[in-house]
Amino acid sequence: MSPILGPVSSQLDLPPPNACPAGLPPAGSARENAQWWSELSAQEQANHLATHGALIGGLDGLPAQVRHEANLAVLRQDAADGQDRQASQALLERVEASQAGAAGDRLVLLGFEPAAAGSDARAIVAISDPDTADNVAILVPGTGADVASIGGSIDRMADLQAQAQTIPGSGQTATIVWLGYDAPNDIFPDAVRDSYARDGAEALRDFTVGLREAHQGPDAQVTMIGHSYGSTVVGTADALAGSGLAVDDIIAMGSPGMGYESPERQGWFDGPLVDNVGDMHIDAGHFWAGAARDDVVSYTEAHGNSPVDWSFGGQRITTEGANGHSDYWKPGTESLRNQAYIVTGNYDQVDTLGRRFG
Repeated sequence: MSPILGPVSSQLDLPPPNACPAGLPPAGSARENAQWWSELSAQEQANHLATHGALIGGLDGLPAQVRHEANLAVLRQDAADGQDRQASQALLERVEASQAGAAGDRLVLLGFEPAAAGSDARAIVAISDPDTADNVAILVPGTGADVASIGGSIDRMADLQAQAQTIPGSGQTATIVWLGYDAPNDIFPDAVRDSYARDGAEALRDFTVGLREAHQGPDAQVTMIGHSYGSTVVGTADALAGSGLAVDDIIAMGSPGMGYESPERQGWFDGPLVDNVGDMHIDAGHFWAGAARDDVVSYTEAHGNSPVDWSFGGQRITTEGANGHSDYWKPGTESLRNQAYIVTGNYDQVDTLGRRFG
């Protein structure tokens, strides 16, 4: 534990909705949060962590290690007496065990919220410190993702990080699993609903802004990756009113559709669905999509036009070696190599292919 930050107490009670504990910013933006924190003395920071740790851990814009300290205390308590102690304990053990490894392999807990009535627990886990990385890749998983299964997503991002590190001159890569939303539990009826994507979109956008604010040194190359329903969350977040996600590239893998536009951005004859990359803020040259031939989900178009369809725009990457719906991060596949090239900004090495009809 950091000697500067000191110990985090077990006092984890969140304030009532819309309440503002004395000295804390009232739901500030990521920039306001970062400025507020930087102006505190070391002792004031330690005091806030000890008193309002659960709140501090969720503030976008604060340093990754600060959020880690605060969220780890929340996770420890949830593992002891939460609703799903087994899942929380498994995540806690993995995070704690990683601290004995190399810095680039350590898990950083950027967010954790215990399960609440009607909502699963939420967690944001980084591999390596994103505040100092040259490249940052964020995965938003889809249907069925929860804290109990988050280990599989962490493994996928570890494989992507390892692949990126093999690219000469690529620098240090940090990867993140963003389960900061309540993912659909089942394909039907949950995964055909738009509410999960709409509810998670703003939090995802704010998270990317916070990463930019907290980053040290030159700007990192930031890539957002959405898998399955996670791509629907990503597309909806980037199609929000304003400036969209604070990322350089977006990758959609096995997507059932990229989601929903904000009403403010719809034209006279434009429906609510994201029909093409023009409905999003990301430039077409920095939008990438992949789908295995036998990935049934990618043909459903349950949430809009498929991003590998001929009419969507952007680039379709090759995925040779990946089969079905979940092999996109399998070592040795073209899918994994192409994503690593995008994450590190080596666009000229990405293999693409023609888009499909439907």
